[in-house]
Amino acid sequence: MKRLLIATFCIITSMSIMVSAGDKKKGEKCLANFDCEFNHECKDGVCVKKREFDAGSSGKTGNECFSDADCVGSGKCVEGKFGKKYCSGN
Repeated sequence: MKRLLIATFCIITSMSIMVSAGDKKKGEKCLANFDCEFNHECKDGVCVKKREFDAGSSGKTGNECFSDADCVGSGKCVEGKFGKKYCSGN
């Protein structure tokens, strides 16, 4: 009985973690890839679109940038950790 309760608790806990993970959109702060939506990754503390899912961009998605002008065709220049900025993707 004790094993059944522990197994049930583990299943419920893992399901609740899966439901709450992956809801941050591009440009939002994150700690790891599982914080971001399905087709996004966490790049130095900010969610950016994965290059393989960024069809039609200029190929700058995920690259470092200084202003939005550096990301023309690949979204906006968003700030991550330590002041680094990255193109967010389309």
